[in-house]
Amino acid sequence: MERLAQYLDDLEDLYYTVALLMEKIRRGLQTCAVIAASLVVQIGCIMLALSQPPLALAVVCLTIVGLLYRGATAVTGHYSAAS
Repeated sequence: MERLAQYLDDLEDLYYTVALLMEKIRRGLQTCAVIAASLVVQIGCIMLALSQPPLALAVVCLTIVGLLYRGATAVTGHYSAAS
């Protein structure tokens, strides 16, 4: 009976070891995906700026306005309704 408990404990250890390795792999792939997406967006913006400068300027202006609006209306957590 003790052997069965030992085998089950070893299987559990193996399961959680594989799960931890998969988490590390997932994080690495997620980082690679974010870097690749960032490069694609940057290259696309550069190509847009070289081919259509007025359109690129409009995109930049709209992006800045959106970021300013988000910064002005975002809840930061420092404000308390009780105070």
